[in-house]
Amino acid sequence: MAERRLFPRVKKRILVSFDVGRHSAEGFTYDISPTGIFVRSVHFPRPGTQLKIRLKPPVGQRILLHGTVVRTYRVPARLTAFVPSGFSVRLLHPPEEYFQLLARLFRIAA
Repeated sequence: MAERRLFPRVKKRILVSFDVGRHSAEGFTYDISPTGIFVRSVHFPRPGTQLKIRLKPPVGQRILLHGTVVRTYRVPARLTAFVPSGFSVRLLHPPEEYFQLLARLFRIAA
């Protein structure tokens, strides 16, 4: 299958919390890019769901993001150590702090 990604991703595990309806849930990023993130979690919001996501990097302040779930990917429990299970979020107007975090991560990964 042809690669459709417009931006590179960096694999980084960062704690996130997100609201699904009236409930809060947590997970970790698997990879992040300028336009989206993949979140590993046991909670799977439906595609099309609007989310408020709080990214909690180990250094620096929490970053509030808004986005739309574009897909979910659930694998059998015995495979979760090998294949990420979670959901992808397309970010809507990420703040400057998010791009500063990405710049630091891409410098470290290079």
